[in-house]
Amino acid sequence: MKKKILVIENDRDIRDIVSFILEEAGFKCLGMPEPEKIEQVKTFDPDIILIDEFINNKPGHRLCHRIKQEETLQHLPVIILSTANNIELIAEECKANDFVRKPFDMDELIAKVIRVIDNQQLTSFC
Repeated sequence: MKKKILVIENDRDIRDIVSFILEEAGFKCLGMPEPEKIEQVKTFDPDIILIDEFINNKPGHRLCHRIKQEETLQHLPVIILSTANNIELIAEECKANDFVRKPFDMDELIAKVIRVIDNQQLTSFC
């Protein structure tokens, strides 16, 4: 069964490119701008979430933080995508599992997604 990735990115072109890259790598993707309600994330039931740091002029790490506080979602791995210089700190503060700097290398993006999913599967059995 294909792993499902939710790509939260306001820029439709970037969202489509990221989704295309990950679908070509064998994942099932759903792309959306920032969800109005957290239930939209639950509906897709993703295995991992990629969030742009700048969505609707609001910090994406706030959404990451909400996801990590939501009992039914906190187990989901989150990767923050950003051009921010302090992305490491942002990812750490919102409890994201990893980050990818923009502009990103396609192979790096795929490798991080695979690593985070694999790590999540290993730790979920402990």
